[in-house]
Amino acid sequence: MSRTPPHHRWVLAPTEPGGPQEPDDVPAHPRPHLEIDCHRGLRGPFTGGGLLLRHLVPELIVHHPDAVTARATEITAVVPELAPLVPGVPRPLSQRASPGERTCFHPAERALRLAHGIAELALGWARRTRPDGAVIAFHAVDDADPTDRDLVALMLRRCDPAVLTVVTESAATAEDALTGALLTYTTQAVAPPRRPVRRPRDADPAQLFIESDGTSADPELRAAYRRLPQRERAERHTARARHLVDLDDPTLRYGAVPYHLERGADPAGAGVAALTDAVNGCFAAGFYAAAADLAERGRRLTAGRASSQEFRNFTHKAAACLSQLGRGHEALALLEELRRGTADPDDHMGAAHLAAMLHSRFLPPADRDEDQALAWINTAIALADTHPDPRRRSLARAFTRAARALVELWRGDADRALALVEEAIALTDADFGPDEQPLHRSVLLHHRAQVHDARGDHAAALRDYDDLIARDPDHGEHYVERAAQHRALGHPEEALRDYATSIRLGPPCHETHFNRADLLRELGDDEGALKDLDYALDVAPDHLDSLLHRADLLLERGDLAAARRDVERGLVLAPRNARFLAAQGELLAATGDADTAYESYSAALREDPAFVAAWVNRAVLAYGTGRADRAVDDLDRAIRLQDDAVLRANRALALQDLGEHRRALADLDAAVPALADDDPELLYRRGVSRHARGDARGALADWRAHLAAFGPGETSPHAKDIALRAGDVTVVTTRKQGV
Repeated sequence: MSRTPPHHRWVLAPTEPGGPQEPDDVPAHPRPHLEIDCHRGLRGPFTGGGLLLRHLVPELIVHHPDAVTARATEITAVVPELAPLVPGVPRPLSQRASPGERTCFHPAERALRLAHGIAELALGWARRTRPDGAVIAFHAVDDADPTDRDLVALMLRRCDPAVLTVVTESAATAEDALTGALLTYTTQAVAPPRRPVRRPRDADPAQLFIESDGTSADPELRAAYRRLPQRERAERHTARARHLVDLDDPTLRYGAVPYHLERGADPAGAGVAALTDAVNGCFAAGFYAAAADLAERGRRLTAGRASSQEFRNFTHKAAACLSQLGRGHEALALLEELRRGTADPDDHMGAAHLAAMLHSRFLPPADRDEDQALAWINTAIALADTHPDPRRRSLARAFTRAARALVELWRGDADRALALVEEAIALTDADFGPDEQPLHRSVLLHHRAQVHDARGDHAAALRDYDDLIARDPDHGEHYVERAAQHRALGHPEEALRDYATSIRLGPPCHETHFNRADLLRELGDDEGALKDLDYALDVAPDHLDSLLHRADLLLERGDLAAARRDVERGLVLAPRNARFLAAQGELLAATGDADTAYESYSAALREDPAFVAAWVNRAVLAYGTGRADRAVDDLDRAIRLQDDAVLRANRALALQDLGEHRRALADLDAAVPALADDDPELLYRRGVSRHARGDARGALADWRAHLAAFGPGETSPHAKDIALRAGDVTVVTTRKQGV
């Protein structure tokens, strides 16, 4: 009798005591090994992820310390107090710098990368410590920060339920990745009825609600809380906040502490300070959704004094977060509000800088305006140059010029960008000692390396990356960028070492594995490339380049079924993508469906008439099915786009079939010098066209050279044909014998 395969479980809602029992056809709720409360009111971003790590790390560090070391970045980013337990924690400059020194911030995708690392650690924990399988239940997911919702979603997708079953309690009303994962990877289950909560007779239900940090859904507790007089309620919030602060747990500052203080006895003072601290902490960690929410709460708390510095700071931080979250137009609206409400030069400088970045990078491509970006960054430079504080003026002048360098780079003027970043470096060197502002200097050096790369000066870019990594050896992303320079300079082994270092230092990143796969395939390591592509697509299943490259590799290896799955997935994601339409054509050609393959190539060319590979592949298909004239037409288009010796050699073959020896000879005259050493067939072909054109001497010279290319014991497959065409002058020979 076969067993029912395991499934993740989706609990729609717990039932109340005495309520209806679960139907017979709904699976029983599995008993969890861990119960994880994800309510963001407790600790803000990664409330659930942090609680999960607090359970896993102490157990793993004793028996499997290597598993902890491998995820040191994720653990310490989400649960800083666990750092003393974790060996070998990477410490990039951005973490060691004081808040006033920070001039670079995490990309928006970092939070999702951290979630992948936590999920992999949890799956490893289950494999190593729970051989019969583990069950983790996540509660209050509907009230969770997006970081936790993303974590649960990808655990549902990536965790084998036979190893780790994920139970999720959610109404699934939001349109996000979690709802999609629940609909795709779970079966529904009903939670056991809630057990009646037994409280001491003298328990204060209002205080119990306060001590739940506002997360309790118990209607009795909520009603008791609402009945409290306003002043008493505020005093209780303040006392609870004081107790939490005394625990010295940094993540409480992102959730419960500001919740209580903004409702406490001093919301305008302690509440604003707590929200400011939480916004800055979440922003620095790259938790932008939480930072945006906290900043908006700060704006509401200070709305009565809209001209205050606190209100302006909250507004600018909210705009910066929205920029990172792909909500650029909302960010622009906040910047306009900020500029209307103040004449403070620092605020206008910051707003101008962010507006420049929005118009050049963060807005949707169709809405970007490079001229506006240049105008805004010039405004920021003008304000920086007149700053009254000499030290801040020096930093601001360098920082805004470096920002304009990026604007110029995105505008396509790499030479101007280089001049600007060199100026920014010179300003810093002139006004600060060599050991001052290390993070600021590393940012400028990174900008210059990027500009050198854009200019094609890979040697100069490599020198800058070498210097940058020497200054900041724990910054994983720099190794990926240096690997690209090594590849461009023909140093594949050095590039592979850099990819490996980046993977070791940082949370999972599909692009690093994709890039390494590309290099491994170039080096002939198809197995290694396939392994990296599999991992890249495990992390990012919708990454089009990884799908395309894996399909191509699988097709080359003859695994047509697997290649078809990747091509079909790519066309679901991007139905008009020319590369996937061409890949579909190649797949269909491999299965013998030439007519449909031809149509796929044609569809690809309608989408991208400059797609050289599609013209070439359609030409090969046409030639192989006896349509040499169509092959010539397609190769004509390809060669107009990219004149290449190989393409000319292919066109010459089709032209010879059509009897157009004059054109074929012109193509072969271009192809032979570049290719004949490796492909003596071309010498034979050129001899054929010369013979057809009446050039007997030239034909004999080519045929002699062709025959001489074969070593002892080898014979040209065209020897008899040459003998027939050239009469008794030509004999079958070898290189040593001559002709």
